[in-house]
Amino acid sequence: MGLAFPPSHQNDAVQNLRRWLKESRVHAWIGVLIACFALQTILEVLGWLGHVNLEGALLSYVALPAWANWQIGQIWTLLTYGFLHYGFMHLLLNCVMLYFAGHMLKTFWTDLQVVRLFLVGIITGGIAFVLISLWSPGWNPLMGASAGVLALLLAATRMSPRMPVYLLGIFKVPLWVVSAILLFISVAGLSGENGGGQVAHLGGALAGWVLGRSPEYLTGFSWRTSRFGSRAPLRVVREKTLELDAILEKISKVGYEKLSPQEKDFLKRYGQN
Repeated sequence: MGLAFPPSHQNDAVQNLRRWLKESRVHAWIGVLIACFALQTILEVLGWLGHVNLEGALLSYVALPAWANWQIGQIWTLLTYGFLHYGFMHLLLNCVMLYFAGHMLKTFWTDLQVVRLFLVGIITGGIAFVLISLWSPGWNPLMGASAGVLALLLAATRMSPRMPVYLLGIFKVPLWVVSAILLFISVAGLSGENGGGQVAHLGGALAGWVLGRSPEYLTGFSWRTSRFGSRAPLRVVREKTLELDAILEKISKVGYEKLSPQEKDFLKRYGQN
């Protein structure tokens, strides 16, 4: 016997989903990844029914091949490979990690900066994959958003390495331990079947670590000049940097929730600059 939900409940679910997607760019990108996987799955099913490799055609255009099969005319694949996944569990893990890493980094950064770093991490991971594949031409085409996720996680770790994280909802460990474990897994897997994917993970992680304390590079610069043509006083920048370092040190020791309202407001304003 089937179950039917009243139209009002269906409408509420749709409205809640729309509201959730609009709450944050991180949520919106999770929606994008799920939508792309749904398209990939539909093409796979239709291809199976019609005995045509529709998914393979999509992957040949969007996935990132190793150097031996890659052409500069396919430069978009350095980004688009991050929108596809090899299976549901691959997608699920990346979406869960994107949600948590993205919101951890949003403690310090704006939505826009977080999403831009996510995309930069994907591109950096793709570049690392293509370059290193010169020595491993047999690597399978690259798919998945893991490089972007690792970029967010390493940036959050650089901002607050001692931020408490609950593994499996039980074990309390500092954020740097989680990052160290994931990096160790990537390094250990370089010689395995997914060596290319591990290279991409490390490339994205490097981008996150490098940009972790420089979110301004993800929003651009707006130099203000005085009437004599000089830049804005550097003392203000230094004072803000010192205050930020002091707040981050406090977060490392006692956690974000222990900050005063003024300190939380400073972090919010700093991320919007």
